[in-house]
Amino acid sequence: MIDSILDPYDRKARLYPALLVMLVPLIATTLVAPVFSSQLAGLASLVIALGGLMLLSSLGREWGKRKEPKLFESWGGIPTTLMLLRATSQLDQLTLDRYRKILEGKVSSLQFPDATSEASDPAKCAAICESAVKWLREATRDTKKFALVFVENTNYGFRRNLLGVKPLALVMCVLTLATTTLHAWLSTAGNLSAVTPHSWSAVVVAFIGLVVWGRVINADFVKTTAFAYATALLATCDLPTLAVGQKKSRKTSATNKG
Repeated sequence: MIDSILDPYDRKARLYPALLVMLVPLIATTLVAPVFSSQLAGLASLVIALGGLMLLSSLGREWGKRKEPKLFESWGGIPTTLMLLRATSQLDQLTLDRYRKILEGKVSSLQFPDATSEASDPAKCAAICESAVKWLREATRDTKKFALVFVENTNYGFRRNLLGVKPLALVMCVLTLATTTLHAWLSTAGNLSAVTPHSWSAVVVAFIGLVVWGRVINADFVKTTAFAYATALLATCDLPTLAVGQKKSRKTSATNKG
């Protein structure tokens, strides 16, 4: 748990999604029963001590990774690969050709096919692109020299893991909404005019959480950061520090934890 808090990637990409899952029920419960706020704080500390959040953060990463194949399929392929393919690249032709030439010069035995060969055998070209990207990820693991890559990779991991824990978060929101509504009904014997502002606020918080998790956290929400990461990673081809980063990559923190 301490490592997750101190490590920038683990904290944002893994721990924060786990905390957000618990945000709605904790806020709603505190609003409905503020007298229990201190007890809730103690309970939260106990959960952390028992490693509950660590388990949830690990599950978030696992569930997020499991969603990746379907995400890539819905996007037409892996973002970094799509960026290196002529037919799907968002890069201008000159930049694409420059990146390919630089990668060919750095990766042993790597040779990108010409336009005709790529069109006739796109699967083979995609495999070549994936091989080049694997090398590039290893060469850019220095988080200081390639800070933007680290930031974009962390953003992507955060959103992907949020999508991973989305089903659990929706269940928590539904349960919170049902519980707070039932509490408001029972505590006032069905007299809505007697429902306290705190109870109404708890219901609203649960409903907003349900809407946000249900409508905002989706494949498009992840896609934006996935392609931002792909763009940042490929842009390192233009950096003079790339060769240095390759030699020292194993001595520094990893930017691509996934």
